[in-house]
Amino acid sequence: MVFCIAAYDLIERMHVHVSNTKSRSGKPAKIWLDTLEVFESGDLTKKEISTALTLLAKNRETLRQSVLQFAAEGKTKTRYLR
Repeated sequence: MVFCIAAYDLIERMHVHVSNTKSRSGKPAKIWLDTLEVFESGDLTKKEISTALTLLAKNRETLRQSVLQFAAEGKTKTRYLR
């Protein structure tokens, strides 16, 4: 599972895009970080969404800090969620 931050989305409510592959094919899900609400499920299955939400719940603060760092510096380091 891949979690991404998009520069053009920084004006929106804090969120991540989630896809089930590293390739750019398929539509990613969009999940708000503050409420862990799925805004768009994209091409992810219910099981993949559930896994993504579990990972986000465990790593929410780390991801929030990554978004803030990306907004301030234009870059962030790769993080591996468990």
